[in-house]
Amino acid sequence: MIYFPQLSSGATGQFPITRQRSARTVVNQSCQGYQVKLADPAAAITEWHLSFEEMSDHELAAVEALFQAVEGRLTPFTFLDPADNLLAWSEQQNQAVWQAGPLLELTGGVADPMGGTAAYQVSNPTGATVMLQQSINAPASLDYCLSLYARSDQSARVWLVRGSATDARAISRQWTRLTSAGQLQDTADSINFGIALDPGTTVDVFGIQAEAQTTASLYKQTAETGGVYPNARFQSDALTITTVGPSRHSCELDIVNVEYL
Repeated sequence: MIYFPQLSSGATGQFPITRQRSARTVVNQSCQGYQVKLADPAAAITEWHLSFEEMSDHELAAVEALFQAVEGRLTPFTFLDPADNLLAWSEQQNQAVWQAGPLLELTGGVADPMGGTAAYQVSNPTGATVMLQQSINAPASLDYCLSLYARSDQSARVWLVRGSATDARAISRQWTRLTSAGQLQDTADSINFGIALDPGTTVDVFGIQAEAQTTASLYKQTAETGGVYPNARFQSDALTITTVGPSRHSCELDIVNVEYL
């Protein structure tokens, strides 16, 4: 998989990051002069402007290697939005994109830590550990951070699933934000995120989020798409690079992802 590299810090971008999304509206005008306007989900464009400062020789070389591999604007690559949640349907664990283990019970409409009712109660009535997870098409070898809010009236822990890593986290009756972060020695082109429950336990969860970085940022709600863009391209056939000293570089990048259904 061809993908945009991370910095040595584990981040994909540096602030400030500019992101703009443009959608198309289809207009139909009748012979009577009436107009019907509908959003066209079959065409949308997302654009990013990234500014990097104090890049090392190694970090700059990784960006230049990607630029040469895709031949500027010619070939698409996978871009993980540094300002978004990589998971889809972050508040609807009943959607097909979430893979629930056998006999796992999901109940929506539960009070969440933000004052709404978007949390889900997840129950494991079986005698084995069962998972609720989502897989994204992104390199498993990158740094990732999984975060979520969890509480339980009975269980003392929940397992956070981040690829092949499963980390136990203690929970209580109060909502607590849990995190699991790190890098895996895995070369797969996909990685799964979610939770695992011990036999006979029930846990309330909210705001499951995955990010291509080493720490959790503020929770970002997603719907049918997350922050994984498999059709991203550079907008220019030239890189703008400034070198101010040994292993001290700055770079300006514009990336665009065009969606066609």
